[in-house]
Amino acid sequence: MEASDDLLRITARTRDDTPAACPACGQPSRWVHSRYERHVADEAVGGRPVVIDLSVRRLYCENPACEKVTFIEQVSGLTRRYQRRTPALQRVVDAVAIALAGSAGARLLSVLHHVLSWACVLNCLMRITLPARPAPRVPSGST
Repeated sequence: MEASDDLLRITARTRDDTPAACPACGQPSRWVHSRYERHVADEAVGGRPVVIDLSVRRLYCENPACEKVTFIEQVSGLTRRYQRRTPALQRVVDAVAIALAGSAGARLLSVLHHVLSWACVLNCLMRITLPARPAPRVPSGST
């Protein structure tokens, strides 16, 4: 961990001895293809933004019938496919986007030590799935 006046950087690495499940077929694998580093933003701590430099494995799927040849392991509660924010930070961004959207949301997030453009805040708002609601029904016999 490195702490400076304007940033808290955490360096971590996944374990080599634990298998990871293939996202397509679910079969566990320990057959390592390579490693690479992901940079994931997390919620601010003590008024400083947090960046997690996480070394993850790319693994081969050991199931010959699986459509995926290789896959990247995900750390539960910390990473999601193609995301550069932790789920906790994404919930904060989503809440701000719902409440303020656009430029106002971007200004509030900068106060919370997360720099996002107004367009990015709007994109986050548009990606939020709406809750399922039943279709309205007309009572029978009323016209």
